[in-house]
Amino acid sequence: MTVSINPFIAAIPTNPLRALFPYGARPGMLNLASGHPSKDAYDLEGLAEAASRASLDFSAWTYGSSAGDPALIGLLAETVAMVPPGRRLLVTSGAQQGIDLAIRTFASPGTKMLVPEPVYPAVLSTCAAVGVTSVGYQIAPGDTDLSGLEAALATAGDVRALYALPTFGNPTGDTLTLEQRMRLLALCAKHDVPVIEDAPYSELWFRASPPPSLLELAPQVDGATVIYLGSLSKIMSPGLRVGWLIAPESIAAAMQEARQASDLQPNSLAQRVAYHYLQLGRLTDHVARVRALYAERHDALVDVLTEAGFMVPKVEGGMFLFPVLPVDRRNSDLFERAVAQNVLFAPGSAFCAQAGSGMFADRIRLCFAGLAKQDIVLAAQRLVAAVRT
Repeated sequence: MTVSINPFIAAIPTNPLRALFPYGARPGMLNLASGHPSKDAYDLEGLAEAASRASLDFSAWTYGSSAGDPALIGLLAETVAMVPPGRRLLVTSGAQQGIDLAIRTFASPGTKMLVPEPVYPAVLSTCAAVGVTSVGYQIAPGDTDLSGLEAALATAGDVRALYALPTFGNPTGDTLTLEQRMRLLALCAKHDVPVIEDAPYSELWFRASPPPSLLELAPQVDGATVIYLGSLSKIMSPGLRVGWLIAPESIAAAMQEARQASDLQPNSLAQRVAYHYLQLGRLTDHVARVRALYAERHDALVDVLTEAGFMVPKVEGGMFLFPVLPVDRRNSDLFERAVAQNVLFAPGSAFCAQAGSGMFADRIRLCFAGLAKQDIVLAAQRLVAAVRT
């Protein structure tokens, strides 16, 4: 018997970051590739208490609303999620499900979605799974006109949505300025293109909070539509897979229907753990501690790389760097040489919107969130040794 696979599913590209997992599991490997918080960046005591309390809730063990636990929705809106008038919050399985729901709600097979280049590769997989073509756009630092985005909107044809990660982006760590945010909203409104704003890292600033979100700024731009995606993964626990989306009421209703057809509802137990953790009032102090940890680790990594000749663009928060490799070094087999030195990074080519384009071959993505400061320094030294081999 021959079984036919949906061509959209067959066309899903291999996620190059997931392919690195076996390397990260090797004994002695220092992993700068994976975007995982280190163990000391979790509030394990608070999570254990929240899980204990959640286990006693009957609602943790039964079916719930497709929109999410009403008590959690209310508490998210009070603590970490700004919900403007006329908008509604839905609980999602991490921000990733929000990306999927938004794409499926806005874009039909054969249409296009604009994605930043470099791009988080899971977005490309989500587009491919529903037959939507990803088209890259670039926003250069300091480009207030957003000429690359303007050209993409004008020439791509049949664009149904734009995906943006404007605050401490993945992989670059870049943050759009207020002027760039307003220009992005104006361009998308002009072309009637809704914006999917992914913001899982926005609370992880080091020394100063970032500009207002696109969601907050949208009322200042006639015709701008923003779907905002938030997550507890980077500030509480990625294993809970609790995130949220905020959308205009009519769009939220459509997204809720799409979600119900997919997985019925968010995980009841995970939602109750998140609810009790937020009720404990520990999140603010925990996030402040994580910011300090990440700032220290970022600075330590930048110091070693800069001294070794890397060009390291400045970032002000998040979890990632996207440095340019020293120009006088051999980079073609750097990954293999680094693995031999027991250090792991994500190649820059993993973040191309078009596979095989050759873009970003001179860059690598490094996560400074997953290792203690002394291990960050050692990992950076190993990486430098691999570059110089």
